[in-house]
Amino acid sequence: MNAAVSILGAALAAAVFYTALQKVSPSFAVLLSVGAAAVILLRLSTAFQSVVQGIVRLGQRADGEAFACLLKGAGILLLTDYARTLCEEAGAESLAWCTGLAGRCLVLAAAWPLLESICTRIWELTG
Repeated sequence: MNAAVSILGAALAAAVFYTALQKVSPSFAVLLSVGAAAVILLRLSTAFQSVVQGIVRLGQRADGEAFACLLKGAGILLLTDYARTLCEEAGAESLAWCTGLAGRCLVLAAAWPLLESICTRIWELTG
């Protein structure tokens, strides 16, 4: 909780300073933005390491194929969300909508082997 407050506080302070500097000196505002992003990413390194360790532990306990499907789906969702947000910020609303639809289709395609496996087991139990 403490790390979250400090990271979000740093981001908020950087955003306020960025807004104030943007009007006076846009080049320094960009430099501040890049510096704040670097500091935030460095602060996230510990949290990121614990997430990766948790994923590895979960992968060791779970079925390999099912876990791979879940990881692919999560990765596709994250990338799709970033791409969709960039499209929205650029003002390309229809492209953002298409990106979101493509992401949902790609997640379904990545999860398809898992869905087939589940359906096969259900049919074996009921048949």
